[in-house]
Amino acid sequence: MEFSEQFGVAEGTAFVSGNSVGKPEGFLTNSDVGTTNTGHATQITGDGLVDTFFAIKSAYASNAVWTLARLTISAVRQLKDGNGQYLWFPGIAVGVPNTILGAPYVEMTDMPAIAAGANPIAFGDFRRGYLIVDRIRISLLRDPYTQATSGAIRFIARKRVGGQVMLPEALRINTVSA
Repeated sequence: MEFSEQFGVAEGTAFVSGNSVGKPEGFLTNSDVGTTNTGHATQITGDGLVDTFFAIKSAYASNAVWTLARLTISAVRQLKDGNGQYLWFPGIAVGVPNTILGAPYVEMTDMPAIAAGANPIAFGDFRRGYLIVDRIRISLLRDPYTQATSGAIRFIARKRVGGQVMLPEALRINTVSA
C-alpha cells in the first residue's frame, strides 16, 4: 500500500510538471499547450475562466475538465459579481458532479498555487490531449544488507510510467497575468 501511495504522488507531480528527463512530460511544461491570461496580475478572474473555457475547440469541450488545487477551488468559489453575489454555486444533488461553467473539475494537489506568473488552472479534454503509458509490472528488490545492523530489511520498488501531451489543442492553461 505504501508503494502505491508513493508511486501515485510521484506520478501526479510528473504528469503535471515533469520535464521529460527521466520522467513523464507534464502538461504544464509543454510549450505547445496554449495559455489564456486571467486579466489580473496576481489573481484569477471570472473573465479569465470564461476565456479559458471558450479557448478550446467545441469538439473537446464536451469531455473537458478543469484541473486545479484545493486552494484555487476556494478562490474560484469566492469570485463575486459587482453586487457581491457569488458567481459559482456548486451542485448539491447526490451523484451530480460539481462543475465550473458547466464542466466538471478535478482537484490536483500538484497544480501550482495562485501567484503572479503561475499556471494554477488547466482545462481541456485530457483523454485526447494527454497520453499516459503505464507498465503494470512493479520490480521489487529485497535488500537485507544495507540496514542489517539495525535489524531492518529494505525493499526497493521500481515502476515504469510515461506521459506526454499528444494533442495540445485539446488543452488550455490559465495563467495569472494581466
